[in-house]
Amino acid sequence: MKIRAHHLLCLQGFRGLGYSPEFIKKMEEMKRKMEVEGNFSIEVVDECDDICKVCPYQLDGVCQKGKKSAKRTRAVDRRVLKILGLKKGRKIPSQTLLSGIKEKLNFSLLIKICGECGWREVCTYYLKLRESWRKEMQLKRGEVA
Repeated sequence: MKIRAHHLLCLQGFRGLGYSPEFIKKMEEMKRKMEVEGNFSIEVVDECDDICKVCPYQLDGVCQKGKKSAKRTRAVDRRVLKILGLKKGRKIPSQTLLSGIKEKLNFSLLIKICGECGWREVCTYYLKLRESWRKEMQLKRGEVA
């Protein structure tokens, strides 16, 4: 299975919204597979993946959502690869990827990755990390949560 690096994060916070019914179905399928099926091999890429194939904005393996979408999306993929210490094209056990995300990502890093994402305010992963960060900041300032 091929998954774009940034889609690894999208799957953490996916809650049934997307570009089309087919896209939503594919995201649900991938999320369920990662949560239920245990350990399987994922090829992490910075290009069109198995999820992109059903996106209505994908044409010939390139995102056509906006003028700079393809370039911006690939840059986000590369940031995720760098932060998680991954090399594109390598096959990695899914549980290793999930563990790496939990160990290496915090809200400050997530902002660097997802700061311009239009889905961040409905992403349960982003919202959860933001809420934890806010509570942590309140504690540091001595405020009551």
